[in-house]
Amino acid sequence: MSAATEYCDREIAKCEDMLRTWPNEAPCLKRLIRGWKRAKKQIQARIEQDAKETQ
Repeated sequence: MSAATEYCDREIAKCEDMLRTWPNEAPCLKRLIRGWKRAKKQIQARIEQDAKETQ
């Protein structure tokens, strides 16, 4: 796993923790979580693409 995907995982965990602390901010925090998950998916796709190109 790359450092970038690990960073995304940490940010997702932070947002999930904040969601438990401030449930009234759920819509905003859920959007942030979706954004971090989307970023992680894009990073993973790029890593896979780069791996295919180097073979």
